[in-house]
Amino acid sequence: MLPPGLADRLRALADRPDPRRLDRDPLGLVRQARDKETSALLGALLAFGSARSIRRSLAIAIEAVEAGRPLGRGFRHRWITGRDIDRLLDRVREARARHGSLEDFFLRGDDGDLGHALDRFAGGLRGPRPGRGLRFLLPRPGDGSACKRPLLFLRWVVRNGGEDLGLWRRVDPARLLVPLDTHVHRIAYGLGLTSRKTPSWKTALEVTASLREADARDPARFDFALAHLGILGDCPRSPLPSKCAPCPLRPWCRAWR
Repeated sequence: MLPPGLADRLRALADRPDPRRLDRDPLGLVRQARDKETSALLGALLAFGSARSIRRSLAIAIEAVEAGRPLGRGFRHRWITGRDIDRLLDRVREARARHGSLEDFFLRGDDGDLGHALDRFAGGLRGPRPGRGLRFLLPRPGDGSACKRPLLFLRWVVRNGGEDLGLWRRVDPARLLVPLDTHVHRIAYGLGLTSRKTPSWKTALEVTASLREADARDPARFDFALAHLGILGDCPRSPLPSKCAPCPLRPWCRAWR
């Protein structure tokens, strides 16, 4: 159970506006795109590396998509190539042609278990004989992955509140799991939301179960604020009085204690 007072403090943190967040987050670019569903998928799946490099790569990818041209050899995000993204976009077009939207494609494989649904969604977008790039971009819960980036995509398109897009209307936000990036996992562990020291699908389930005590209908609402405590440098890896003293979560933080 959450210790007394922490649920209220988490809700206040999630509801507190901070204009710095969207300026550093790929979601800020997705919100400006014409095809928000495709841009959300690209933005979430490319969300590894520094915030600056993610936004730079996503801006190039969105521009190419909206111009109707392939990325090809001229694009690279870390080890992901333009050809990897072009193959992914081909699979997205095929899914939409057959099912109407990515939401319909997701629901086709949804048996009520989010892990099963994501397994089928990722498998369908990978296609037969996927290369290393598509296997990395589309991890699967069945392999034990925390699936941070697919869960981030679901948060963006399912939640209709705060900074999120609310594009999908037939998936209940109560089913979402928290996307465990390095910041969220570190902070969640420090607050005692999980006892697991490494991110995994089981860790995501455990962290989300803790956060459901603060909001059972929308447990992923806390992800954006927690992630940006780390992204913006407000939660350093080692306790630093100048940063930690004003933190609203300090009384429950293991690292500070």
